[in-house]
Amino acid sequence: MLIVLAKVTSKDGMKNEIINEAKSLIDDTRAEKGCIDYNLYDPIVGENTLLFVEKWEGKEFLESHLKQDHFIKFESAIEDLTKDLKISVYSSEEIEL
Repeated sequence: MLIVLAKVTSKDGMKNEIINEAKSLIDDTRAEKGCIDYNLYDPIVGENTLLFVEKWEGKEFLESHLKQDHFIKFESAIEDLTKDLKISVYSSEEIEL
């Protein structure tokens, strides 16, 4: 399983616009093959920060996601709204505690 953390730093006053753009992205992405989970969080710390937390069955599904029309449309829509985007991808396995 892959876990993706995508930290988006918006320009001042643009965070809600990014959230609005993300709504259809989230719905469409959750329907993609290989998507286990896909969420957007608004952390308490950092007034211009948002965090996408994604879980994918494997690399091929994540790579496919990056080529989907809804992802490309979202990426284009937020380009002028963001100050920074940092994406980290981790390979993981679920364990019982």
